[in-house]
Amino acid sequence: MHVAPQIIFHDVDRSPWVEEYIAERMAHLERFAQDIIRCHVTLTQEQGSQRKGNRYSVMVEVRVPPHHDLAVKKQKVIRDMQTELPAIINEAFGAIETQLKRTVARRRGDAKQHMTVGTEARFAAEQGEE
Repeated sequence: MHVAPQIIFHDVDRSPWVEEYIAERMAHLERFAQDIIRCHVTLTQEQGSQRKGNRYSVMVEVRVPPHHDLAVKKQKVIRDMQTELPAIINEAFGAIETQLKRTVARRRGDAKQHMTVGTEARFAAEQGEE
């Protein structure tokens, strides 16, 4: 990564295990794209009902040149931080990995090219004529 990743906590206590876990997941993103310019992770405790528990959200924002901004936000009601927060972090990073893979494939030109019905018929006709 060209720039150090940023982890932002809104109404969530900053804890070393959360920071380490997010840093591991960020390092995992580099396997898919080595030229990540920016990576922001925001952990937020949303305002929720007292009866239903605490709603947390994880937002991951990644920028890859040239001007590809990718963002994912996942929300979940969490009752036990130690066991349920890593799950929502994994969900968010899994979604951003998918977007990153697609973006890198498009930049390389590996994206699927769908043939139309007319093209398939022409292709079959050309193969039969030879």
